[in-house]
Amino acid sequence: MYQLYSNSRSPYSKRVHIYLGYRNLPYETVTVALEKLENRKRPFLQINPYGKVPVLKDGDFLLAESQAIIRYLEEKHSFESPFFSKEIQSRALLNQAIQRCESEFCFPGSVIYFTKKFVPEEKWDQNRMKDSGKRIGRHFDILEKILESNEYLHENRFGILEVLYAPFIQDIQMLEIKIPVSIENWRKRVLSEPSVARILET
Repeated sequence: MYQLYSNSRSPYSKRVHIYLGYRNLPYETVTVALEKLENRKRPFLQINPYGKVPVLKDGDFLLAESQAIIRYLEEKHSFESPFFSKEIQSRALLNQAIQRCESEFCFPGSVIYFTKKFVPEEKWDQNRMKDSGKRIGRHFDILEKILESNEYLHENRFGILEVLYAPFIQDIQMLEIKIPVSIENWRKRVLSEPSVARILET
């Protein structure tokens, strides 16, 4: 059985929990107490020297990074409806969208989330937060065009992009950015997916 080293506050951990639930893959959770800095102590650093969760343990094999874990499990199991198409251009476009999800939404979004949650307001880097907001706004303009005629972001079905975005769109109001109607409707569809709702509600 798989083991997943994770923390309930980590959006990257939540991604893998959502995926494992969606694919009905049995696993055990090994909680890493980030608040106690367990991720910076020797036992966990031997598992992941970068001190980050999540980490998947498959027998003697260890793998970190949420994207890599999901790709590994997709390739290992033969699902009827794989997230990654065998058609090379479809797969390339999906990989492109995944990178844009990380660089144009998750990273700038994390700048704003982290600042608002953990930094006193008088110490906010307003210029960096404003720049992050602009990047997300441009990203939303692109997603809006896709979602005006599609219910989901790739091949019009729930897939890896929804899994990757899900933990980051849960508290999207914290970004204080105008959310286009098509994106808000997509957000509601994603958050109502049972595997997503089950993890994000806990």
